[in-house]
Amino acid sequence: MAHFETGPNSDGGGRAKHTNPSGKQSLSDKFTEWSLNWIPDSMVFVVALTIAAYLIALLLTPHGPIELLDDYVQGFWVLLTFAMQLALMMITGFVIADSRPVKRGIVRVIGLTSTARSTLIMFCLIVGAVTWLHWAAGLMVAIVLGKEVAIRKRGLGLHYPGLVAAAYIMVNVMANGPSQSAPLLAATGGNFLEKTIGSVVPLTQTALSPFLLAFVGFQWLSLPILIWLMLPKKEKAKEISDEVFNELNVQPPPEAHVSTLRPAERWERSRVLLSILGIAMLVWVGRFLAKQGVAKIDLNVLNFALFGLSMLLHGSPRSFMNSVKQGVGTTYGVIIQFPLYAGIFGIIMHSGLSEVITHWFLSISTPATYSWIILVYTTIMDFFVPSGGSKFAIEAPYILPAAMHLGIPVPHVINAYSTGAQMANLIQPFWALPFLAAFKVRFQDILPYTFLMALYTLVIASAAFLMFPKGW
Repeated sequence: MAHFETGPNSDGGGRAKHTNPSGKQSLSDKFTEWSLNWIPDSMVFVVALTIAAYLIALLLTPHGPIELLDDYVQGFWVLLTFAMQLALMMITGFVIADSRPVKRGIVRVIGLTSTARSTLIMFCLIVGAVTWLHWAAGLMVAIVLGKEVAIRKRGLGLHYPGLVAAAYIMVNVMANGPSQSAPLLAATGGNFLEKTIGSVVPLTQTALSPFLLAFVGFQWLSLPILIWLMLPKKEKAKEISDEVFNELNVQPPPEAHVSTLRPAERWERSRVLLSILGIAMLVWVGRFLAKQGVAKIDLNVLNFALFGLSMLLHGSPRSFMNSVKQGVGTTYGVIIQFPLYAGIFGIIMHSGLSEVITHWFLSISTPATYSWIILVYTTIMDFFVPSGGSKFAIEAPYILPAAMHLGIPVPHVINAYSTGAQMANLIQPFWALPFLAAFKVRFQDILPYTFLMALYTLVIASAAFLMFPKGW
C-alpha cells in the first residue's frame, strides 16, 4: 500500500513529484511515475495522431500530400456543432451539481448514515446514480459529497484515500450512461456518421438498452461492496488529516443584505426571471417525452432539459453565471481539440484509409469476438489517448463498417466502445487530476484500489461481451 500524505509535492514543472519516506518505491509508485513521465497532455496526442494518420494514409492510400491536406481541411469543421453541444452538456451538468439545493440535499443525505460502511456504500450508490445520468454532474457531486463525508463523518474510521478512490471509481465506471458522447452522437439527427451507418441510433438501443442497463446495474450494486472489502479496518484506517480538514472546511463569506444593494444588483439576485424561463423549458421537455418517448432523446433535447433545470436550481442570474464561469473551465479540451480530431476524421474517411483499417479489423475478428475486441482495443487506446469521447470521431469510420460487415449490431459495438473507454480511466492519471486537486491526495494513494477495480471491470465486461457478442 502506498504511503499516504496530505497532498502532492510540486517539481516546479506542473507535474507531481512523489516521495516515499522509506526511500523505496512500491509497484503503484513506479506505475504512476511511468504514467506521469511518459503519458503527456491530450493536446500532444491529438497532434501526434494527426501526423501519424497523415503519414499512414500517405503510405497506404492513393492520395498524395496535397490531397491529404484537402481531406484534413474537409473534415476539420465537421464536429463544430457536436463540440458546442457537448460543451453545453458539460457546463450545465456542472452548474446543476454546483447549485445550493443540490448541496443542501447532499448535507441532509450524509446525516442518514451512522457507520463507516453505510456511509461509504451510500456515497458510492449516490455518486454512481448521478454519474450515470450525467457524468459531469456526477464528477461534481462526487467531489462535493466526498468532502462533506470526510469532514462530517470524521471519527468513524473511514479510510480517506479509500473514500477518494471510491469517488474516482464510481465516476469513471458509472459514466457509461446516456450522457456519453458516442451514443449521444449516434442518436442526434444530422450527425456525420449517418452516411456510414444509414440512420440515427436511439439511446434505447445503446445506453438505455436492456443489455447495457443490466451490465451497468450489476456494476453499480457490486462495486460499493468490493470497495468496502478492500479498505483497511477502522484501527488501520487513515482519516482526513487536520491540515486537509481545515483546508476543506472553509466557509464562504456571507452575502450582502438585500437592503444595501442597488436595483441592478437586486435583479441579479432575483429568482423571478430565471425561474420562469427554467420552468417553461422543463414543461416543453415534459411534453416532448410524453409525445415522443425516451427513444427520441438526443443531445439537443438533453441539453435543453439540463439548461432549464440548471436555471431553476440556481434561480438568480448571479448565482447561475458564477457557476457557469467555473463550469466553462471543464470544456477547454472539447473546444480546441474537437476540430483537430475532426481533421483526422477527414483524412481517414476521405482518403480511403478507413477501408484499409476496416479490412484489418475483419481479418482478426469473428462475429463471436468482434465486440470483445473493440472493448479491449478501446481500453488500450483510451489509456494512451484520454480524449473524453472525441476519439470516437476518428475510429467510428472503421469500427462500425467492420461490425456491419460481420453482422454485429452497431448499437452493441457502441456499447462495447463506451464500456472500454471507462475502464481505461481507472488507471490513467489524466482524469484523476480534478480529484487529486480537490481532495489533496496523490495518485499513488488511490491507484491500488482503482487498479484492482480496473481488473474486476475488465473481467466482467469481457465475460458479458463474449457471452453476448451481439447483445440481447
